[in-house]
Amino acid sequence: MRKIVSLLPIFALVGCVHTQEMPLAPNVVRIDTQASGALYAGKAVPTTMTAAARATLSRGYTHFKIGDAGLDQGSEVNSLSTFGGRHFATTTVDRVNVEKSAATITMFHDGEPGAKGAFDAQEVLAQYKDQAG
Repeated sequence: MRKIVSLLPIFALVGCVHTQEMPLAPNVVRIDTQASGALYAGKAVPTTMTAAARATLSRGYTHFKIGDAGLDQGSEVNSLSTFGGRHFATTTVDRVNVEKSAATITMFHDGEPGAKGAFDAQEVLAQYKDQAG
């Protein structure tokens, strides 16, 4: 049992990154990203930007703008362990760092009025290629 307990902090380090995409209109998507664990700290925004660029290109657009964006950082309970006997107990709470980002992405074709001042999807992919989770 003690070997299992000693491995619990490792799970907090490993973590993962999840991205969910929901279409809102032919040229608009909502992207929600959750990054958890110490190895993925700071990965929510690069992952969201990469997902926005990929969504833009996969739909035949070249540029995108971000609206209604938010970022939340905190921690969540990863595991809870209680050990003890009849008259006493010790509880260990293992928390994991969590970062969440959400954004509404509006996509444009090159040359459209909305593309002026927008992110170029190809440039974003090049910029974040090594940073996304």
